[in-house]
Amino acid sequence: MALDPVCGAPVNPHNAFWMIWYKGTPYYFCGEDCHMAFDRHPEKYRLKALERREKERIF
Repeated sequence: MALDPVCGAPVNPHNAFWMIWYKGTPYYFCGEDCHMAFDRHPEKYRLKALERREKERIF
């Protein structure tokens, strides 16, 4: 499962309707509102997603 970078909701990338490629990475969204929010401020949400992944890393 992928996580929506705006709201953090789990999204199945195999059947996600809302998706965008940004800087070579696909981002999946739970709905149009999250997709549009990301589209308006992509760098903000890209950094938020990277921080979330870093916190969840297992060493």
